[in-house]
Amino acid sequence: MAKKSKKDKKEKVKAEPEPVSPFVAKAKKKLLKKLGTEPSDEAVEKLAKKLEKKANADGEKEEVQEEKEEEPKEKKKKDKKRKAKDIEEEKEEEPEETKKSSKKDKKKKKKAKKEEAEDEAEGDMEEAADAGEEKKEAAAPASGVANPDGLTKCFLGNLSFDIDDDQAKNFFEDCGKIIDVYWLCDKESGKFYGSGFLTFETPEAAAAAVAKAGQDLLGRPLKIEFAKPKAGGAGTPKGGGKKYPVKPMSEKPANCVTMFMGNLSYDIDDDKANEFFSECGAVKKIRWLTDRESGDFKGCGFVEFFDTETVDKAAKLNGEMLLGRQVRLDYATERKQ
Repeated sequence: MAKKSKKDKKEKVKAEPEPVSPFVAKAKKKLLKKLGTEPSDEAVEKLAKKLEKKANADGEKEEVQEEKEEEPKEKKKKDKKRKAKDIEEEKEEEPEETKKSSKKDKKKKKKAKKEEAEDEAEGDMEEAADAGEEKKEAAAPASGVANPDGLTKCFLGNLSFDIDDDQAKNFFEDCGKIIDVYWLCDKESGKFYGSGFLTFETPEAAAAAVAKAGQDLLGRPLKIEFAKPKAGGAGTPKGGGKKYPVKPMSEKPANCVTMFMGNLSYDIDDDKANEFFSECGAVKKIRWLTDRESGDFKGCGFVEFFDTETVDKAAKLNGEMLLGRQVRLDYATERKQ
C-alpha cells in the first residue's frame, strides 16, 4: 500500500474547519430562532461580539463580589462592637430632664388608671342603688288610691262568717304587712257582726288594701275603707274639758261584774282604761263599741272585772275626768239569750 505524501497531509490539514467560538454559536442559534432562516455571517459576528462583551462584564462583577465575600470577619466584628458602643454612649448621655419627664408620665398614667377604676366602682354602686330603688318601687303595690292623711287602719264590712285572721292576711298579703286584726262582735253574745278592722304597717299598704274594694272574699264582695276618727278635735268628742252634773247610775244587778263606759275620748285605749281603774282592782276584759258600717269608734265601751266588789269601787269614779272627758259609768245588764 502506497504511503501518503507530505503534500496530501498538508491538504488534509487545510481542509479541517476552524474551531467555532461559543459566542458565535450562541449568536447564530439565537438569530436562527428569531428570524426562522439562516442568518448572515455579518449579523452573527455582530451579536457574538455583544455576547462576549457582556460575558466579560459579568465576569468582572463576579470577581468584585468574590472580593467582598472574602472581606475579613474581624473587620465586621469590629464594626459591630463600635456600633454597640455608640448606642451605649448615647443612652448614658440622655438628659436627666427626659428621665424625670418619663417618670412623671408613668405616675400620671398610674393616677389616671386609679381614677378610672374609682369612677367605675362609683358607677357600679350607683347602678346597684338604682336597682335597689327600682326593686322597692316594684315591690310596693300600685294601688292608685290616695291616702293623704297617711292612715294605716281600715274598716272591713260585708264579710263572710267563715273569715279568720289567716284568711284575711292571705287575701291582703300582696298589699303589705298586717300588724293587727280586730273582728267586731256583739259585746254580750259574742256573735260576729261580719265586720272588723285591719291595721297595716304602712299607709301605702293600707291604700293598696282599700283598692281591693268590691273584690270577692270568701264569696262576698268586700267592703273596705279607711277608718277615720270622728270630728271633734284631736280624736276627742265635742264637749271635752267641761264637767257637768253627774247622772245617777241605774240599779245594780245581782253579781254584776261589767260596767258601761260612756263619753270617752277617742284617744282611749286598754292601757289608759286599766290605769284609770287601777285603784279599784284588776280589769278582766275591755270591749270598745264601734259603728257596724263605718267601723268608727263610738266613744264608749264595756269594762269587765273579776268580782262584783271591784265594780262597787269603780262606780265611785262615775263623773271623773279621763283624758279631758267626764266619764259616764253605769252597770251593764246581761242580755237575754
